[in-house]
Amino acid sequence: HTMAFGQSKNRRHQDALQKKEAMKGAVRTHGPGLAKAIVLTALTCGLVWGSLELRRWALSSPVFLLKETSFSGLQRAQAGELLKLSGLTVGQNLWSLEPAALERAMATHPWVREVKVHRRFPSSVSVEVAEHVPAALAVLSDLYLLDEEGEPFKRLQPGDGLDLPLITGVEREAYLADEAQTRARLGTALAVVRAWTAVRPEGAGVKDRLSEVRLMAEGVGLVLADGTEVRLGEGDTDAKLKRLARVREELKTRGVSAEVIHLENRARPGWVAVKISSPVSERTGASAQ
Repeated sequence: HTMAFGQSKNRRHQDALQKKEAMKGAVRTHGPGLAKAIVLTALTCGLVWGSLELRRWALSSPVFLLKETSFSGLQRAQAGELLKLSGLTVGQNLWSLEPAALERAMATHPWVREVKVHRRFPSSVSVEVAEHVPAALAVLSDLYLLDEEGEPFKRLQPGDGLDLPLITGVEREAYLADEAQTRARLGTALAVVRAWTAVRPEGAGVKDRLSEVRLMAEGVGLVLADGTEVRLGEGDTDAKLKRLARVREELKTRGVSAEVIHLENRARPGWVAVKISSPVSERTGASAQ
């Protein structure tokens, strides 16, 4: 019995020593990791506090107060109008400004197509503006200015001072019902305007100016400044306009003027029918290859 008791007591002593050594090992193992976690937590708290303090300072420091706003790309829109729309004023803190919100506000100006706002630290803002370029007028109940992409971007105002071809044959209701299709038709008319400008001879007089583009069921028609009506029909616009220029030059040489010029003959594209402006109002046919 004595030996058994002694062995049991010795075993308990050995177990106690093993537990003690295990605890020391645990302290040695987890000590650096715990210390690192404490340091990282302290650093994180310090960074958060520092960033909050830095933001508080940036939002209140006079260093970042707006002193100047510069604009580029302005033709029709005025800097004062855009500043009023955006609410941008001297003395605002640059860090508190939201460029996207300023851009949306300025883009409501009818002449502005695109706008980019850049903060230039410490104390200025630059605004880059791309304006609509008017290419024609469209009758959509009221007179609207069309840009080069066929978008009616604003109503014509008395002070606009623009002398542009007029596009007719499109109803406002049709535009509202199917904007994509109507803009495609307007785009067709604008293509004719561009083609006319390309073939118009240098030094051409006022009478050779394009006054109106008519969108009709049978195609495109033109009205020139001298009152001549031209029926283009559909397709081959460039070739037809070149043929028209030759016909008008020939008529000018003969000392006569045309009331209507027909170039929409699909069966014989090279033929031009001309209704002469005269007391008899006779109609003649001419081949103009």
